[in-house]
Amino acid sequence: MFHKKINEVGNPLVYVFLSLMVGCIYYGINEELMGLAIFIVASFFICMFYYCGFSFSCIMSIFFIIGVLINYSYYKVPSEINDEVRITKVSSFGIQGEFEGKSITIKTNRKDLKVGEKYKVAGKINRIQDKVSGVVGEVEPKFIVKTNDDLITKLYNVKRNIYYRLEENLGERKAGLISSIAFGYSDYLDAEDKDDMNNLGIIHSISVSGLHVVIIYGFFRIFLGSKLGIILTGAYVIFTGSSYSSIRAFVMLACVEGAGILKRNKSSISTLCFSAIILVVYQPYCIFNISFQLSYVATLGIIMYNKKLNEKLYKMPGKLRESLSLALSAQVFTLPFLILIFKNFSVNFIVGNLFLAPFVDLMVITGNILVITYIWPKVFDFCSYLNLYIIKAFDWTLDIIDKVSLPMFYGNEYIVLFYFFIMLSFYFVRKGYRSFIYIPLISILAIAIQIYSPILNISYYNEGAILISYRGERVLMANKNQIDIKKLSEAAFATEYYREEKLIRIKDIGSIKSQGKNYILETPEKKYLLKMTSTENESKEYDIINFKDAPINRIFVISGKVV
Repeated sequence: MFHKKINEVGNPLVYVFLSLMVGCIYYGINEELMGLAIFIVASFFICMFYYCGFSFSCIMSIFFIIGVLINYSYYKVPSEINDEVRITKVSSFGIQGEFEGKSITIKTNRKDLKVGEKYKVAGKINRIQDKVSGVVGEVEPKFIVKTNDDLITKLYNVKRNIYYRLEENLGERKAGLISSIAFGYSDYLDAEDKDDMNNLGIIHSISVSGLHVVIIYGFFRIFLGSKLGIILTGAYVIFTGSSYSSIRAFVMLACVEGAGILKRNKSSISTLCFSAIILVVYQPYCIFNISFQLSYVATLGIIMYNKKLNEKLYKMPGKLRESLSLALSAQVFTLPFLILIFKNFSVNFIVGNLFLAPFVDLMVITGNILVITYIWPKVFDFCSYLNLYIIKAFDWTLDIIDKVSLPMFYGNEYIVLFYFFIMLSFYFVRKGYRSFIYIPLISILAIAIQIYSPILNISYYNEGAILISYRGERVLMANKNQIDIKKLSEAAFATEYYREEKLIRIKDIGSIKSQGKNYILETPEKKYLLKMTSTENESKEYDIINFKDAPINRIFVISGKVV
């Protein structure tokens, strides 16, 4: 293995992507978690050296360095800006824009800035960076002046105008639904529709995903052929906002069709990695983006397991078998991500994909016909009412399913750990190592000890809550009204939960009391300020545990001291 030749390594694009990814991860976490960053890089190259040989590992180290340099270049910004900025996001949390391909936040109280439009912005750039969302700095603008519309701005305006015309014909809720499903304009999507889709496991349907791109390409290919179909599908990806999943699907389609035209072999895994390489070079921070992660792990699951599941379900009718195997294979790797990040998982995804996804597929086509007929008002109105009846059928089916649907399943990192050990056990048992069948049972024992918590530990949740675990008691505390504390308590396996509770006593240890939005942990040895917000002043009376801004999400208390 150590002396494997370069040409003996299969699927080199997989290793190129992994090397770039590790470079991005190293740069992203190095400042706050240097030890972990070094460990990840060292482990990766030790495995690479063992399985792929020295020569190949040296080549991949070049791509690792390229990954680091791409990030360095992206996050390098001047101290001032005097340039055009396109607004990419307007929300209650602030305004984001893009200049020179880099994302910035704009510190302004102006309410007239619109997504998609370009403005001349001048001001100081503060190096306040967020490497998860790719924000390179915060601008304090001296002035913001609107500039002339370009093609991208005009495309945004077309989507906005289509929505307004749909609103006149169908009403706000239905216009928001069809605009979001068909071409990714989700500014007016109803919150109840979002919840319904989430509960039925088809939340991906209400934003432009890889599935939408495949449907659009299939439609174009039937009537216009593969070459023109690819070109028009690329235009659709640009029109809808170029989400990660749509770019991924388009690049994969282009590679597969290109390989067919050139009579070359096409590897699904290599094609998937090639699309990921393009995205990482284009936006290096995408590695940390949940949409990117879910899109790729879902596609990986489909590539690895869809065909196998299809064969296992051979007794079912063809269309039902294909839909079911596709839905199940997509969930193999997305399930742990969904539980770990969103703390919930819909067990209704099979019903949702079988009975609602066909309506969504139809709306992708009929909704985009609205774009084509936009310049002919009477034809547009006719197509609007066609969509109206599709939505009525969709709502009728949704109401029936909702009456028999199961509640959301809530979980946490322990469920993910157990799932991982089941998958690990399954893999090794299939390889002939029968003793690995006991791994899930051993993991249950380890998880039970963790949940029981013989040592006091306090966990921080990004929603703004803490979980106190000690000897079987798990108490969740929150000082924010907007938190769904009941849902969070179910995900955390909490035995009790409190909102704005002033004092919690911990047997034989001490107490935790609220101080504004923060908490004070008091032990016989010391007092600690558990910092939950960035805005409140710190006190010299306490040792500071910065949950909010530091990479800390759990502490242990041993002999009255935090470790």
